[in-house]
Amino acid sequence: MRILHLAAGNRWTGAAAPAFAEVEALRAAGVDAHYVYVGGYKLQTKIGHHDFAHPLIEKAQNPFSFRRSVEHIERMIHRHGFDVVHAHLTYDHWLSRFARQQDGVRLARTIHARRVLRNDPFTRSLLRSTDLLCVVNDTFSNATVLRGRAVHFTPPPLDLAQFTDAGENVRARYGIDGATKLVTVIGKLSKERGFEEALQTFAALRPLVPQARLMIIGHGEHRPALEALAARLGIAEHVLWAGYHEDDLAEHYRASDLLFFTARGSDEGHRAVLEAMGCGVPPATFPIDGITALLGPELAPDHIAPNATPQSLAATAAHLLARTDTDALRSAVTRRATEFGYRRSAERLIAAYETILG
Repeated sequence: MRILHLAAGNRWTGAAAPAFAEVEALRAAGVDAHYVYVGGYKLQTKIGHHDFAHPLIEKAQNPFSFRRSVEHIERMIHRHGFDVVHAHLTYDHWLSRFARQQDGVRLARTIHARRVLRNDPFTRSLLRSTDLLCVVNDTFSNATVLRGRAVHFTPPPLDLAQFTDAGENVRARYGIDGATKLVTVIGKLSKERGFEEALQTFAALRPLVPQARLMIIGHGEHRPALEALAARLGIAEHVLWAGYHEDDLAEHYRASDLLFFTARGSDEGHRAVLEAMGCGVPPATFPIDGITALLGPELAPDHIAPNATPQSLAATAAHLLARTDTDALRSAVTRRATEFGYRRSAERLIAAYETILG
């Protein structure tokens, strides 16, 4: 089985990281899998040293660069004899559709966000020509444009070697003592990414858990507005702005007692929830589409707020932080996270490919 994954992204955020993780998971399972991405950005610096990662998609998006990118991909398909070309974003889905035509290889697509499931003629045409459909969020399967199609749930793979509860944490770096209940929220600091709700929830939590602090991991243009909101809510002195972290992200998770999750990101696989759980950090989350499938029936009732309000989530968080069986709680979320490790992810993908390869 030879699989080529394409993700026309230029950053490690969004679909790029889970798509690359699927390739790593497949390779760990013995599958000859490769990854194609947009070259010339920081992403190439991060993953360009891997011999299975190829910066073949051109930076520009116009008819001429599209044709050249298709030719690059076609040559790679010829050279490696791939059985499946697996696209992750709409642009690389179109690239894949044209590049694989002459070879008769199968075409797969993973849907990473509900917004791309439009019921327009172009989307319907593209999906009709696709042999295998996967979704990172199990609720996507109810979209009108997917009606009548077999859809495979392939949640983001979790690197359990990195996101583990065993290892150092950054409490000492930030001067956080053992009595502090540290709540974390992570993401790009942009509008409509749930940070206002996270700050409001923390403001509602403080009277219930006076020893709580909030750590915000991420950077973005919306930070000044969020800092102003924290000041208006009277919680500014209890909020720690940690900035963006990648290589030491697990150490930041492990410093936390709880993860707030208040909004879907650009990729709706909710990878942050899985990363935190892998590090033994229980999430407290709004009732967001797809969360229940990640937490499972054992955890979902205690970790998902009854409704998407700061007061509701603050009550859920206070209940979790008040639990005395901390070790059992952390063990439960860590155990659940193993369901999304590379081994299980590869098994799901291979089973899906076998449905179209016979």
